[in-house]
Amino acid sequence: MAQWKTLGGGALLAVLLGSTSVHADVSAEEVWQSWVDYYASMGQMLSAESQEQSGDTLVVTGAKVSTEMPEGSFETTISEVRLRDLGDGRVEITIPEEIPLNVVTKPETGETVEMTMILRQTGMSTIVSGSADDMTYDMTAPELAIAMEGATVDDETFPFDLNVVMTGNVAQYRMTGTDAREITSTFSTDSLAFDMAANDPEGGGTFTASGEMSALTGSSTATMPGNVDMQDLVAALKAGFAVDGNFTYAGGSYSFDVQDEAESMQLSATGAGGSLDFAMSEDGLSYGGTGGASEMTIAGAQVPFPINITLAESAFRLAMPIVKSDDSKPFGLVLKLVDLSLPEELWGMFDPTGQLPHDPATLIVDVSGEAKLTAEIFDPEQAAEMTEAPGELNALDVNEVRIKAVGAELSGQGGFTFDNSDMSMGYPKPLGALDLSLTGANALLDKLVAMGLLPEDQAMGARMMMGMFAVPAGEDALTSKIEFREDGGLYANGQRLQ
Repeated sequence: MAQWKTLGGGALLAVLLGSTSVHADVSAEEVWQSWVDYYASMGQMLSAESQEQSGDTLVVTGAKVSTEMPEGSFETTISEVRLRDLGDGRVEITIPEEIPLNVVTKPETGETVEMTMILRQTGMSTIVSGSADDMTYDMTAPELAIAMEGATVDDETFPFDLNVVMTGNVAQYRMTGTDAREITSTFSTDSLAFDMAANDPEGGGTFTASGEMSALTGSSTATMPGNVDMQDLVAALKAGFAVDGNFTYAGGSYSFDVQDEAESMQLSATGAGGSLDFAMSEDGLSYGGTGGASEMTIAGAQVPFPINITLAESAFRLAMPIVKSDDSKPFGLVLKLVDLSLPEELWGMFDPTGQLPHDPATLIVDVSGEAKLTAEIFDPEQAAEMTEAPGELNALDVNEVRIKAVGAELSGQGGFTFDNSDMSMGYPKPLGALDLSLTGANALLDKLVAMGLLPEDQAMGARMMMGMFAVPAGEDALTSKIEFREDGGLYANGQRLQ
């Protein structure tokens, strides 16, 4: 994680340098010094071979951002940075069209990987305005690109090419404060396109991929506390470090092709747009995304015919506490796949007579609750010594569970609390209820038996289990209420099971 934070820091120096309507003056020297101070606060180093004043321009040569960590290093060198006072309290920044980025990862166990990337920009304009403790950068760039040609893994060359091109870029970046800092940013990009290719150096297999996205927008905020080692994530979070952001796109597509001596696979997909978001602070970590209508096609040597899959909607979200605390923090998980459709050719392989409904399938899982951590999961020493679960579950809410497929549908909702001081049952004592509803189950069992996919005795066993835990609620419809009560008992529809 720290490795990519430093990579982002170098890219920040190289690209997101930009102006606003703040009516104050800022000088070239103040802009440069703010960079030096910022990277020092991040545990990194910004240095220069020389700094010279040439008329109204501060010329910095050999500007280098570098970081050394046990798990790797990062370095980027900008041959020349020109900071020109515009005479109206603003500063114009000019950087070369190409900037190298060098990354080395050296994990305690595993392979050492070295990568060199080139950041390219065309026609970029960056203006800084504001004051020494409140600077805003406005940037426009017709084109930004990142290219990587090859990598080395344990000193062996690994053939790998990557090209990313972004067109129509507009961004604004504002930093306030000189010790503790508040950072906000926004950006928009008309389009993003990528392609990559890799070869197996030992085999002969190849991998290629390409894709594009349109109308990208995003924003983020960050609080950077002062006088804290930002490489120590736990200490930084407790000192007030926080970051959040969101990202949207109007649509996109991608494809990849895998080939080797005996097999091959191709996949292509298109999507109608979606969003991503993230947040991290002492209160917890959350990230997730949504997707609109999408379509995917899979083909290959082992696939008898192209398989076309469509999906009307998708979503994912995970939230969890990440810092040890005496108080409970919220957590949650959302997984949503709405109206997943398979092609009739695929249905025909296991349902050739069409006995099963081929309607689109849906899966929705939405749970939330409260839990607290009893150990620092991001502290390497504590993590290495963990022999049991590093936390306590205090509450669980089943907001929605829905599974719909082949003519049957199961849905449910409910909630539970857990008493971690009462372990008489071998686990924290639960209290609460879950309401379930099931339709179409008997008809599905009948069809599976008729198709020879399910033996009659197993179908009978399934019906007996449904009779024990559920009550009729209409034609081929069942409901069930599963409860944990104060007496410690587990009940189904008022009948004690244990």
